[in-house]
Amino acid sequence: MVSSADLNIDRPRELSVRYIFEDNHNWDVFLHLNRASVRDVEIEEVEKMLSCKDADRGFFLWYCESCEEDVVVHFGCNSRLCSSCGKNYTDKWAKSLSRAMFEVPHRHIVLSISDLLWPYVRQYRVLHKVLMDSAIQALNDTMSYCLRKQVLVGAIVVLHPFSRDLSFKPHIHVLVTEGGFDGKGNFVHKRFIPARPLRMTWQYQVLTKFKKALPKTREIARLIDYLFKRYDGFYAYLPEESRIVTKRDIARYVARYVRHPAIANTRICGYDGKTVSFWYKDNKEVKHYRTMEVLGFISALVQHVPDRQFKMIRYYGSYCRKWKKKYAHYAGQRSIAQTTLMKFSGERVQRCPFCGDKMKFVLYWPKGPPENEKFLDKIEDWNYLSLRQSHQ
Repeated sequence: MVSSADLNIDRPRELSVRYIFEDNHNWDVFLHLNRASVRDVEIEEVEKMLSCKDADRGFFLWYCESCEEDVVVHFGCNSRLCSSCGKNYTDKWAKSLSRAMFEVPHRHIVLSISDLLWPYVRQYRVLHKVLMDSAIQALNDTMSYCLRKQVLVGAIVVLHPFSRDLSFKPHIHVLVTEGGFDGKGNFVHKRFIPARPLRMTWQYQVLTKFKKALPKTREIARLIDYLFKRYDGFYAYLPEESRIVTKRDIARYVARYVRHPAIANTRICGYDGKTVSFWYKDNKEVKHYRTMEVLGFISALVQHVPDRQFKMIRYYGSYCRKWKKKYAHYAGQRSIAQTTLMKFSGERVQRCPFCGDKMKFVLYWPKGPPENEKFLDKIEDWNYLSLRQSHQ
């Protein structure tokens, strides 16, 4: 029997986020120096990443009838810090999303705020949700203003707390319908979305909602007043080329702009034990390089881990559960569902690493409970215990 780990024995270990965290006990050193400020959820996500595809995780068993070989494929970690699992999740989400979206044109819009607000968003994590709520409110108000009637847009809002250079620059990515549904359930199309009204409405919603959510201090009140006077609207990027007319374009936009991990392993180009080098592209596709101390690199990554149970992707307006069924008959919308085990065994194709032939799905084995169960402890997997006892 061959495992997925055995297949990589002779290959040189590539530069990856996991390797940098493990090498020289970098993560242990970082945690020792910063234990007072590191959140439990950050520790949990790192530990998940460091155990990705390890033998003690669950696995799928495949069989090649040509080679008569068994291949064990261990489960990933689904950590928010794991580039490999992040890409797999993005691909699956994009496929599901393309089936679930309305058959109407969409726009990809990027919304950001003043850099003077970044420290508050970093300190008060409740503002992450406030930012996402402000985005849909601004879009609804702007679309209703343009159409001269009250409409409900469909929006998928994704929060990005990081920039391409890993610094903390919170901004919003939105996939929004070009138009909205009126009170009669009809979709009213609006191709041209004026930028200035959207910027001004976005600024108004952010500042008014921040003022309510933040502590009532004189410093914050002065800052909000100053930002109202200084800016003629916050940044909103909605070029004509961001139009998404067909569902086939969804995967391209999701993978490149909307949902992706903070850094892909392919962007890491150097590591010498003390510093990490990586590259990124700006909005004009110009390549830049950045070098950071290894502990600074770790800090930059873990700071972007959201609080436990916080949803970085939210569905608003006609895409939320309250309204989606009402408009499903109009647009032929389907729900976004996870892949079941039955669908997995029937749809996924696994190729043999030796001959390349299609393999046969044999077994799904979840991660088992602890070896030594204690009296009065909660038993998580009765089937696992029954199976083990039957062989004793």
